[in-house]
Amino acid sequence: MRAFVQSAAVFTCVLALAGCLPDAGPATVEPQAPSEEQGVDPQLSVDTLIDAPAGFVEDRVGSADYPIPPYARYLEGVKICLDPGHGGDAHKRGYKRGPTGVREAEMNLRVAKYLRAFLEAAGADVKLTREEDVDLSLADRAGVANAWGADLFVSCHHNAISNKPHVNRTTVWYHKTVDYRPSNIDLARYLCAGLYDTIALPEITGVPLKSDQLMYEDGFGVLRNATVTAALTETSFFTNPEEEQRLRDPEYNMLEAYGLFLAFARYAAAGLPRAELIEPADGMVTAGQPARLVFRLDDGLRSRKAWGSERQMILTDSIAVRLDGELLPHTFTNEGYELTAELPADLTPGERSVEVQFQNMNKNSVLNPHFTISLP
Repeated sequence: MRAFVQSAAVFTCVLALAGCLPDAGPATVEPQAPSEEQGVDPQLSVDTLIDAPAGFVEDRVGSADYPIPPYARYLEGVKICLDPGHGGDAHKRGYKRGPTGVREAEMNLRVAKYLRAFLEAAGADVKLTREEDVDLSLADRAGVANAWGADLFVSCHHNAISNKPHVNRTTVWYHKTVDYRPSNIDLARYLCAGLYDTIALPEITGVPLKSDQLMYEDGFGVLRNATVTAALTETSFFTNPEEEQRLRDPEYNMLEAYGLFLAFARYAAAGLPRAELIEPADGMVTAGQPARLVFRLDDGLRSRKAWGSERQMILTDSIAVRLDGELLPHTFTNEGYELTAELPADLTPGERSVEVQFQNMNKNSVLNPHFTISLP
């Protein structure tokens, strides 16, 4: 087991970075029960993962095998909330467990903690929704990210399917439709690519980015309650016997975390667009008078002051401003990056929802595009 971990993890990581991953999947691992104690029901056991040796994370993060790439510098200051799925459910016999009883909640938490170590090494601000084996409601998980004002929120999971032990593929989920919040699609796309680079499962699905409405009419609760850019990863299937055993091993967990880290780093390097309402700054609009909204746009790129940064890096045709879902006429100028939208003169008193959308030159969309204005 250790021989597979030490050699395969390094080899796969190096090949991933070189862009020449092998066609073959991970090596076969013989199934082992997570608990060898007599009389312990493996479908009720805890601590089902292989223990990591002392200094395991410190020895790897930033090492030659798991380098922090130069472009990861753009993660500095980005607020990322990680949600290790499930937890506090070991008393439910067989719940979210693989064939020999390995618990999804435990692998989710360890991957999230390893991922945090990578992200913090690059300067990101990271918060986990849970640090221990505890149960949190779906709304509470999303609430952690919302209350903190996270830029990005990712719920980390591994998948399961009944009576199909051969199934083992990667999917990443977004909420509702592709138009609901385009930045959700951006995040999901980068996460999927990062996992493809390092885990490189031999089985793929034709469209790995999935709407959560394929599972539930209202989508996943943890994504439905998120008011920030969010996605949910299902890295692989722990119901696959060989994958279940790989997911026990800290080196394999580290490899998965590294793939997710590279995804975040690439996303940030391509620019995280934002919009700011500057007029009226308090969002209060006088009813019955001609009014306008003025936004300052940030493509996430020009502030780096690279050669050519004075040029427009926003796709003009991607700009849209909507009031309660209806498009507003607008103008945009490269000077000052100001976007002006004209409001109808016949607005009645009350609160109104405003959405600002655009894409930067790397096709990344606005992280937090929603605003509220009030008419007294």
